Parts: sequence; structure tokens; C-alpha cells
Amino acid sequence: MQNEGFSILEVLVVICICTILAAIGIQHWKSLQLRNELITTTQQLAYFLNEVQVKAYTQNDTYNLYLFLSPWCLTVTQAERPINCNQGILQFNKPNNSVVISGLTDKKTISFWGRRNMAQTTSFQLQNDIGISKVFISFRGRIRSCSQNNYLAGLPPC
Repeated sequence: MQNEGFSILEVLVVICICTILAAIGIQHWKSLQLRNELITTTQQLAYFLNEVQVKAYTQNDTYNLYLFLSPWCLTVTQAERPINCNQGILQFNKPNNSVVISGLTDKKTISFWGRRNMAQTTSFQLQNDIGISKVFISFRGRIRSCSQNNYLAGLPPC
């Protein structure tokens, strides 16, 4: 008479295979999540800078952009540097993710001039464990973003 069911060895083999596949899947999921955080933060920053540029152009006025660290944020004013990030006309607060900003000091002022739709040239470098992306502002106010060291969907290579 033959027993029905599985032996303990067969169950252990199946559990080991499932554990290996789950470990690989979790690592891939983390990598995908970090990649998406970098892409969305880069695109949101580019959209924010475009909003500042449009506001300066439509108001025909000068707007200054300031960086605050820990946690990083950007604020826009027409006057001098505010005390904190919440005292500006527009704010870009760091999303709750792993992306950090570098390549820009907190002492530097970035200006958008509305009269001729121009801006001060600068670049922002965003990075996390998966890679580096950049957002450029040209003198003519053109705002571009790119990925520096690896492929990120939606961002051209630098």
C-alpha cells in the first residue's frame, strides 16, 4: 500500500526553492523602488523649477531660490534669504524617500529673472543608492534633467 502525500524531504526542497526565489524578488523590488524614487524626485524638481520660471515670467519679476539642508528643501522668495523653508512663496520639500541633493551649497542663491525669461545657470545633483541624476538650468531658462551613471526610464543619459 502506497502512502498519499509528500515526504519531509520534498517539502523541505520546495521551502528552500521558495525562500531563494523570495530573497531574489525582495532585492529586485528594493532596487526598483529606489530607481522609481530617484526618477520621480528628479522629475518633480524639474517641474517645480519650471513653475518658478513661469511665475517669474508671468509676474515679470525676479525670484530667488534658496536651499535648506537637514532635511533638504527649496524655497522661493522675492526678498532676502528667509530663516526657514516655510517662509517662501513656493516650497519644494524633500519627499520621504532616500534621495539626497548634492552639488549645490546652501549659501548659493539661484535667481530667475522674468523680464527676459532668463535664469542663473546651475545644476542640481540628486542621488541615492541606485544612481545619480541631474537637473540643469541654463542661462536662457531651459530646464533639463538627465541620468548620470545608469539607465533610468524617462530620463535621458547625461
